[in-house]
Amino acid sequence: MSAQQSDLVCDRIIENFLEKLQPFGIDRFYYCIIPDELSNVCIVPDEQANVHTGDSPEELHVAKMIDLKKMRFAVASDPEILKFREEFLHRFARNDEGYQLSGPAIRKRHNPYVWPQNSMPERRKKSFEQLLNLYNINTRISFYHPVKDKKGWIGFCNLFSSKGREEVIANMSWASGELETLLREFAETFNALAFKTINPISNFRVLSPTCVEILSLVAQGCSSEEVGKQLYMSERGVNYHLDRARAILTAKNRTNLVSKAYQSGLL
Repeated sequence: MSAQQSDLVCDRIIENFLEKLQPFGIDRFYYCIIPDELSNVCIVPDEQANVHTGDSPEELHVAKMIDLKKMRFAVASDPEILKFREEFLHRFARNDEGYQLSGPAIRKRHNPYVWPQNSMPERRKKSFEQLLNLYNINTRISFYHPVKDKKGWIGFCNLFSSKGREEVIANMSWASGELETLLREFAETFNALAFKTINPISNFRVLSPTCVEILSLVAQGCSSEEVGKQLYMSERGVNYHLDRARAILTAKNRTNLVSKAYQSGLL
């Protein structure tokens, strides 16, 4: 199932963004927050949360990167672009040279980064071209913007154009600074409005819904015993989820855990 549009950003803001992108030949987009591969801080899947790495207690310590295919929400121009994302990631991403080059590290050289036109192996070029034609996509662009006060997280905006690559590059070249300013402005707006749904911990299912529900009850002042009674779980089971959450958020105690859960957009 493809990711859904976050309903925390109103249509008017999205339409305003698209209107300002038009002079650059950009028609569509989606925006999310991901771990920054240039940082030592990443996110560990729930099943790996009990692995201690010895990192600073102020950081999220990890065993491996999240699975981008598990994204639940994005700020997007339209639902169809999220369907394209889903099909691309499952069928083509592994073989796409442009995708391999488009990670956060690319911003050290190009930001925004315009992807190669069709960098699939020959055996996959035709089927990929059909997918691009289906969604009226000719050119893809990536832009990265650090998330304020969230070390190790970075905003990622994938932009799409029905125009050819050279035309888009020409459109961007005459006002590249203006485009970067525009993308930063809206990235910060999306972060402020939609953080509850697009923060990586909840968006990529790093913590299970049960764990988040337990955290919510703990935040209301419930003890492990009281949480267990409400959720029909043993006290030991409740503490198991809390221990995993504490490992992921590197919280020192239960109070600190609730505080970090709020800071991370989980509550």
